[in-house]
Amino acid sequence: MSQRTKLLDGGAYLDTESSVDEEPLMQCKNLNTEKHQPADGHDTQTGSTHYIWRVLFYSSLATLCNVAFGYDVGVVSGSLADISNSLDLSTIQQEAATSGLNFVAGFGALFVSGNVLDRIGRGKTIFFASLLLLGGAAMVSLARSFPVLLVGRALQGLGSGCSWAACSVYITEIAPREYRGALVTLADISINFGILLGYCVDYAVRDHFAGQPNVGWRVAMGLSGVLPLLYCMLFPLLPETPRWLMLKGRETEALHVLQRTTATGTDDDATHGVLRRMRSTLDKNAVNGKQVECTWREALWPKEAHLRSTVRVALFLGMAQQLTGTEAILYYAPNIFKDLSNQTQFYANLGIGGCKFVGELVAAYLAECAGRRRLMIFGNWALCVAVFGIAASFLENASVGISVLCLSLVMLTFSIGAGPFTFVVVNEMLPLRIRGKAVAGSVFLNRLMSGTVALTFLSIKEALGVANAFFLYGGIGVLATLYYMAYLPEMSGKSLEHVEQISDAKAEERMKLSDHSESPDDDADESGCCVSSV
Repeated sequence: MSQRTKLLDGGAYLDTESSVDEEPLMQCKNLNTEKHQPADGHDTQTGSTHYIWRVLFYSSLATLCNVAFGYDVGVVSGSLADISNSLDLSTIQQEAATSGLNFVAGFGALFVSGNVLDRIGRGKTIFFASLLLLGGAAMVSLARSFPVLLVGRALQGLGSGCSWAACSVYITEIAPREYRGALVTLADISINFGILLGYCVDYAVRDHFAGQPNVGWRVAMGLSGVLPLLYCMLFPLLPETPRWLMLKGRETEALHVLQRTTATGTDDDATHGVLRRMRSTLDKNAVNGKQVECTWREALWPKEAHLRSTVRVALFLGMAQQLTGTEAILYYAPNIFKDLSNQTQFYANLGIGGCKFVGELVAAYLAECAGRRRLMIFGNWALCVAVFGIAASFLENASVGISVLCLSLVMLTFSIGAGPFTFVVVNEMLPLRIRGKAVAGSVFLNRLMSGTVALTFLSIKEALGVANAFFLYGGIGVLATLYYMAYLPEMSGKSLEHVEQISDAKAEERMKLSDHSESPDDDADESGCCVSSV
């Protein structure tokens, strides 16, 4: 006689025979009660709250390069016309100068960040990214020809991609789980703050150098190096994440960091409990008692079937975030509203960027109580409606105010859902041993899609018209949302080690089911993500 058993972590069902050994299933149930117990110090709500402010400071410091990336997006949006006139750029060269940042950022994440994250640490990877951003800012601001401009943009792209991947991993691994969702959204909030900052600085600089457009854009682009320089100066204050330290066998240092970044503080019993959980998770993959750095093949195509499913979802999530055309709005809003005065364009850009920033703040506030999965699905459906609204506004020749409103709604809905939470989920769902490289792969696809949208938008707009271009993006967004509904996991309230244990327990249960039953339902379950998405 069969029984229908519900796994508590997300609602997925497994059909089990009564004769099947239920020990793994009971283990999975027990693991899911963890989020209601103060078992590892990350849940403890008593004691000093100083650790929260420390973690917030460390997380904010780690995002400085992301602010620089957002600043670059905002500045280029306003300065593209001046850059083009100064260096006599063609349409294709303009697209290369903008989308080039995203393409190279993808390779920066994949080949630079992916290779050094596990070797030198998360914080040092961001430091390396800061140096690349500094060099790129100098070259772009001094460029006298398109090739020099392109090389400078390439350096900025490498640094941006490298810092993007490292920043989200750093915050994920250092944040207490009860605040992890909100803190990891800082990585995206910082980008949007940078975009607003870029809009404002570009407007102020262009106003100050009104009679010298060749000087104004150089000053604005050169200022993008200030934040990476600030990170380099403050870098000694940034501790490495305890999980990377444990990965490298530096347990004493990991203990010291945990004492400063968790509610347990100097409670040795509770803090050592956290370390034991980390160690037990790592010991599963040790070779002769030592941790071995995973290869790219192991990270992107693990031998375990359930991890392959997890990596596939993580890679698609990174790509799907950029498929709805939001990057086109940020880069080319001035081109869409080219008939407006400079001041009106500035206020339109500021309104669009402001809605994006406000959406991020709302998302951070709701991250733990509403859950990542629910917010991403709701946000993406709303985003699709807003994108179709943009298309309709251009199709019906609506007023500029209506168009700006629709564009602002796109930014708002994107920032409540996929914008901030994509890399929260991606980092949470991946095991520590493959996290660095797998996140780098997801960021690579994210930047590849972003660059493709930015590279092709002007051409698509000229070929299809603005309205049809946004109808296309909206349709793609609908398909992405359906994928979210089918495969997106929910991991709010779970520690990173807990997520790994659930994954392993479910994999063991599926193996036992396959050994004892030939039911097609069992085979179908193996294609699911390691943490239930239903």
